[in-house]
Amino acid sequence: MTDAVHTRPFATATDSGSGALQTFVTAGPSTIVADVSVAQGGLDLGPDPHELVAAGLAACTSMTLRLYANRKGWDISAMHVEVFSHYDADQTPPERFERVISLDGNLNDEQRERLFEIAERCPIHKLLTAGARVVTTVGGE
Repeated sequence: MTDAVHTRPFATATDSGSGALQTFVTAGPSTIVADVSVAQGGLDLGPDPHELVAAGLAACTSMTLRLYANRKGWDISAMHVEVFSHYDADQTPPERFERVISLDGNLNDEQRERLFEIAERCPIHKLLTAGARVVTTVGGE
């Protein structure tokens, strides 16, 4: 199997050049500022890299559940996904994401249980739990 060829990268990060840690992150058609807290040497102007990963998990979970519910014709009037990050050096792996899913709508217990099972199939959940290869190459100037 060969890797897919993309016309543009999934994401780019460009140092802002302002002397601190602000980075312009482009993902798809959008650009945001990533940063770290003042205590970590940044200006706290945007999400830090861990928050961006957590946001990806939250967004993917919400989208996965919405697609499934729509396909089944299930009534979800509102959905909210929160992701918390915890670090415990005594655990392997030390980083843990806690996901809290709130569903409002006309759903029975069986439908709710099925949606929680489907959340485990979210592509970003699967990526984080299975791991991914990262291959680094040197680019041009």
